[in-house]
Amino acid sequence: MCHIVLSSPILALPLFLFLPFRTALPAYLAVLVATGFVYFKIIGAMKSKVQTGMEGMTGCKAVVVEDINPDGKVRVGNEIWVATATDRKFSKGQMVRIAEIRGLRVIVGGPSKDR
Repeated sequence: MCHIVLSSPILALPLFLFLPFRTALPAYLAVLVATGFVYFKIIGAMKSKVQTGMEGMTGCKAVVVEDINPDGKVRVGNEIWVATATDRKFSKGQMVRIAEIRGLRVIVGGPSKDR
């Protein structure tokens, strides 16, 4: 399906065989504009930051559910993760920021950003 949309300028060329030039040209230009818009959206989506999975969790906030000294547990969304603190202790109920993920362990530190 994607290839059909992206190759629509080529597929629209037969318009010039079956329609008069004055009719085919505006129709072909409409196809070019629509395809350009789709290209623009695809490029924007490809440049956007990952928002799901482990990569999307980096920088997010988490709630401490078991004291972290240096290991404990945090809640990220609806999931409980084993956490390790990078620089200090955190008490139950505190908000922390996820600095990175190593395997199935989150490394937390400092106050959280709003995400």
